[in-house]
Amino acid sequence: MTYFQTDAHGLFCGQTPYQEKGFGDVVVAPPSTIPAGKVARWVSRLETLDIQYGDANTGEWQLVEDNRQATLYTPDGPYTLGESYFGQTYDGLGVLPPWLSVESGPEVEPSLEQLREQQLTLVNAGFESAVSELTAGYPATERLTWPVQQAEALAWSKDSSIATPYLDGIATARGISLDEMREKTLTQVRSFLELTQHLIGVRQGLRDQIDAAVSEEAVKAIVWPVSGAQA
Repeated sequence: MTYFQTDAHGLFCGQTPYQEKGFGDVVVAPPSTIPAGKVARWVSRLETLDIQYGDANTGEWQLVEDNRQATLYTPDGPYTLGESYFGQTYDGLGVLPPWLSVESGPEVEPSLEQLREQQLTLVNAGFESAVSELTAGYPATERLTWPVQQAEALAWSKDSSIATPYLDGIATARGISLDEMREKTLTQVRSFLELTQHLIGVRQGLRDQIDAAVSEEAVKAIVWPVSGAQA
């Protein structure tokens, strides 16, 4: 006798090479012709592990739609088989439910608010790039000490008698006088603050322009200037 194998879903897998009937095997031959896009499934009232599963008169072959290889879409985008969509799931077998389609829906245009968020992200990236140019060439660990150096240099600029222990230690290791170290650091601090306050002002100004823009064209026209200067 010839036996026909099925998988855990009851789908026809082919003819078994064995002479004895195994679990999941069916003695009834599946349809001789299976159309493209469909698969034969053995539908039975018996469980797979039942010894009579697959015997004649215990079930029947049905041709069901097979969408397991198709790209499916919900109204919100691509769908992954077995994924829950508002409490509903589909395994790729059987009639396609109404909330799924093999064609993607029309591309949704972003709202003006979403465009503003996207453009602000681009502006922020331009700002970060400009700031990173100011700190290029300095090791990360050294940059971690800048707040301490800045605080001591600014305090010393207001009161030359104030102690600057961190800067003093750097001066000693560097081999320069304490006052020279303080002056160099103060110059760097003031330059950095001046440049960053300009960049921050430009970024905030562009953000204000983005918030005030009332059209897609106006929003997209607001970009971070290459020079860092206000457009």
